Amino acid sequence: MRRLKILFFWIFFKKNNINFSELIKFLFKPKVNIIAKKHIKRITEKENFEVEFNSLPQPLFWPKLFTIDRLDQVVAETFDTNDWHYYQKEHTEIADGEILLDIGTAEGLFPLTVIDKCKQIYLIEPSKIFTDCLKKTFSEYSEKVSIHNVAVGNQDGLIFFNEDSLDGNVSSKSLANTNEINIRKIDTIFSNNEKITYLKADIEGFEQEMLKGAEQTIKQNKPKIAITTYHTENDPNEIISLIKSYVPEYKYYVKGIYEKTPKPVLIHFWI
Repeated sequence: MRRLKILFFWIFFKKNNINFSELIKFLFKPKVNIIAKKHIKRITEKENFEVEFNSLPQPLFWPKLFTIDRLDQVVAETFDTNDWHYYQKEHTEIADGEILLDIGTAEGLFPLTVIDKCKQIYLIEPSKIFTDCLKKTFSEYSEKVSIHNVAVGNQDGLIFFNEDSLDGNVSSKSLANTNEINIRKIDTIFSNNEKITYLKADIEGFEQEMLKGAEQTIKQNKPKIAITTYHTENDPNEIISLIKSYVPEYKYYVKGIYEKTPKPVLIHFWI
């Protein structure tokens, strides 16, 4: 049903830079669990799940609170270069010496795959459960990787976060199963003018609010940007207008089709 909806959107609404060949590959590609099996060497259940990959020397730690099969989608998006959620499309590849700001890191698979190329990596993750796993995953890279256990937006203050959710649910009010956490603007976190060359963001619909609080960081650094735009709260056209208002010389293209709306999955920006 999901693939049929996307076919419908491609024919009658927006193609979002998906050509016919790419559409056919998508419609007939294996399911994510099949793709994931090609890349995962071994999963060991301990205090958390310890996941070893064929192409990575360092294991990744996945919280036992969340079912391990939820990792399959992440693996497919990270390793399958044809996936529309793949960050390193043309113009937004990770180059040697990159300084990566990963906003909405979650389990940290994307930065783990590029750790050897990057000079420095900043991880932003509001979930303490995921943050604890990130500390284990990147324990051998403490000089290169900085982990910030905060939410990000267009203000500095406090917000309530649901630790039981993989979707990063936040609220301005205390609800069941929520904890109070810090929310910071990206411009506040990087107020000392730390250099950023690549910004990746997937924060479940809060991308626009994050960008409003990252104006000076983006203007100063002009990083490559790969940002998700398919969530309900996002307007891709507003995101494009906002980023280009900061740096008018940015080039960009949209990529992918979301199954619930014709929104693009990602937008890629570069100078």
